[in-house]
Amino acid sequence: MKHTIRNEAVSFVSDSFNVEPWDLHFNEESVNYFWRPQEVKKLGTAVCFPLMGTVPGGKYKFDGKEYSLGMHGFAQDREFAVAEKIEDRIVYELNDDKDSYTRFPWHFNFRLAYTIRGAGLKTEYLIKNRDEKEMYCTVGGHPRYACPVGDGSRFEDYFFEFENSERIENIYKSYGPVEEIAKCLSPDGKKIHLDYRMFTKGCFCFHPINSRSVVLKNKKNGRGLNINIGDASHLQFWTEPGAPFICIEPIYGSTSHLPLLPEDADWKERPGTLRVKPGETKICSFYTEITKENVKEQK
Repeated sequence: MKHTIRNEAVSFVSDSFNVEPWDLHFNEESVNYFWRPQEVKKLGTAVCFPLMGTVPGGKYKFDGKEYSLGMHGFAQDREFAVAEKIEDRIVYELNDDKDSYTRFPWHFNFRLAYTIRGAGLKTEYLIKNRDEKEMYCTVGGHPRYACPVGDGSRFEDYFFEFENSERIENIYKSYGPVEEIAKCLSPDGKKIHLDYRMFTKGCFCFHPINSRSVVLKNKKNGRGLNINIGDASHLQFWTEPGAPFICIEPIYGSTSHLPLLPEDADWKERPGTLRVKPGETKICSFYTEITKENVKEQK
């Protein structure tokens, strides 16, 4: 079921299934800053919990027992309950059940909160450990932002601009050729000009990431996004060559190696995994501000 929240500047629509973001736009126009596929069955993976990435053969170990868990976990296939809704905020929640416990042996409460602030959207993951043992997990998502956004521009008219310099050496994994990313990265490491050749085989990911914010901007008119990634340990980018979207993915905790390593099969060994103590609630968040100001063309 779809739900709308709004304030004086923007409106946002999300779906309780997989807490999928559907529409974020300025109230005075209809330009959607999220991209949606025309085929309804072709859904995205808006939220990845309790796993971001994969485990070898779809199996991992915890305390000597083996469990099966598919790529990006099970939250992507679930209907979330609405725990709270006011004019500018909605909170969805998912609790463990018999099915989840066979794949992820913890009792948990997982909430995803969307809050409109100014001309943007705050996304919060709230992970509560309701078990008596320490919980291991990762959380992230694949928000698909429209690129280009609402006009006749091309994908190649856009660029990323980082808060600080980023290094090719900090690319944690890349399914495609790193050389193509290096060609698109500015000498000072602060800009990446978008080119589908960077994504011929899939995503690429920075870890560690030096910046806490990244801008997606159209060099011709300035329309785009400004994302503050909070405390995310990884920042991943993905699209399908030729598709009119770009995923900007703050990841909290570990993601799988490329190629997979033995430690990917053990929750306690996966480097950077979130550890949530019994009774603790771990909060991870990021903020996406949308922009439409006109600026001079940038080189």
